Amino acid sequence: MSASSRQYRRGGGYMPVLKFKPGRVEEVLGLSLDKALEIMEKLKIEVELDEEGNVVAELEVDRPDMYSLEGIARQAKGLLGRELGLPKYEVVDSSYRIVAEDVPTRPYIAGAIVWDVDVDEDFLEELIQFQEKLHTSHGGRRRRVAIGLHDLDKLPSKNITYRFVDIDGVVFKPLHHERTMTLREVLEETSQGKSYGSISLRDNKHPVLYSGNDVISVPPVINADLTRIEPGTRHIFIDVTGTELKPVLDILSILAANLAERSKSKRIGIVEVKAPWGMLREPQLKPSSMVLDVKYASKVIGTRLAPSDVIESLQRMRFGAREAGNGLVDVEVPRFRVDILHPVDLVEEIVLARGLDNLAPERPRLMLRGSLLPVRAWEREARLLLVGHGFVEVYSYSLTSCRDQVELAGVEEDKLVRIDNPVGLESECLRASLLPQLLRIARTNQHAVPLRVFELGDVVVADSADRERGVVHRRRLALLYMDEKAGYEDVQSIVYSLIRLLGDEIIEVKPTRHGLFIEGRTAELRTQRGVVAVIGEVKPQILEQLEISYPIAAAELDYTSIHSQG
Repeated sequence: MSASSRQYRRGGGYMPVLKFKPGRVEEVLGLSLDKALEIMEKLKIEVELDEEGNVVAELEVDRPDMYSLEGIARQAKGLLGRELGLPKYEVVDSSYRIVAEDVPTRPYIAGAIVWDVDVDEDFLEELIQFQEKLHTSHGGRRRRVAIGLHDLDKLPSKNITYRFVDIDGVVFKPLHHERTMTLREVLEETSQGKSYGSISLRDNKHPVLYSGNDVISVPPVINADLTRIEPGTRHIFIDVTGTELKPVLDILSILAANLAERSKSKRIGIVEVKAPWGMLREPQLKPSSMVLDVKYASKVIGTRLAPSDVIESLQRMRFGAREAGNGLVDVEVPRFRVDILHPVDLVEEIVLARGLDNLAPERPRLMLRGSLLPVRAWEREARLLLVGHGFVEVYSYSLTSCRDQVELAGVEEDKLVRIDNPVGLESECLRASLLPQLLRIARTNQHAVPLRVFELGDVVVADSADRERGVVHRRRLALLYMDEKAGYEDVQSIVYSLIRLLGDEIIEVKPTRHGLFIEGRTAELRTQRGVVAVIGEVKPQILEQLEISYPIAAAELDYTSIHSQG
């Protein structure tokens, strides 16, 4: 079947879409177009030919190492058995150095050199595409990570500085522009400035990268025309800046490795960085180590594998792999494979190496009819019963204030799951209790007394005993009653009624303490089916703090461990 008559399915949602000339696909993969498209499909790339005959490839967003044709070819060579195991690059010291000053809006920077790339017009077009796909996906539209690519031979100096400077004091010629401009003019007049100029700007200051005394880049906005890459460029200097160090180094490694696939010498130069936050010598491209249990892989795939099968498959997918004994395989993960996070990711690689079409279907031993999990059945009935008791269901955000969780719900500080770089104080934690949000709702609805509200939802609690994630997810029901004479008994009667109508039985009730409730008017109860609840009257000082004029009684039930009746 000819390539033009093939039918290719396009998936929904965001997936990076790349375009390549068919001649380039044949050249880089070393295959006829039909065979090249076939091998790309085996790598989970959806391909088709557009009206002009170009190859349009739609990839998984988690495979940035294949956002360029060289990255796809590297993977295809392994699948075809031409090159097995870890790709080999010569990583050497260079005499290039970056000195970074304090750049508060975009502090992290790293650099690399790739020699002997030999840029032509087709590759340059693909390189720009590669850069922009990384910007859009893993770079968060340049907010998280931004990339600068430069002709190494055009750099005025090996000494590079990264500064936070006044936008009126910087003058340079922007990439593909005819005249010299101040940085303020670049930000206000150019399309790149209008799109990205506000990302790292603060108090009329902006990050600028210099080579010697000359501007070579204004990350994340635009490069200077001085170091423009064009057909005939042989050696490339890479700079990557961002708000977090890990994604900066991830993207740098991907760029360096993929450009090295184009390089005749496969030589990559380490660039030293000296910054207020530390020192770097990157890229190192050292693989990370994982251990894969062959029995685990066999169970997930549904077929019996020998260690040799696992090793051969992983080597074809460009991993280092060797037998470790006791049914285990030591795996070396290439630095550019930032998508490999768990042993199940390695199992997927084994499946791709063996071929999805080679997995024989198996008839299920038992034909079972689906039903609700006990947790879902319980909360469905609880919701209907509470509505019947006159309660209104509300929905609140999972992100909340750490202070509210501690002061209003009595959650211990070390149990909170905090968010790095939160948007604001009201979204700095994942909620560990539903009660604080119900109190906030009560505060803004004091005109609706008597108020009866409830919420069903997830809470997240830090737990060092969970080795894999470090957190546990719980399902909770919180209910609140506010009225002129609201008290413990009002909510207690609702909770007791709810438990009884759900076919459960209370097996223990005891006094307890809770940061939200009055001591002596607080109880904890447990039921036969595994529900744990706390009931109480809200402390007057908390009501006063929240400027709530009415008494409130509330309860929170944890039904995560609910089990079926009988």
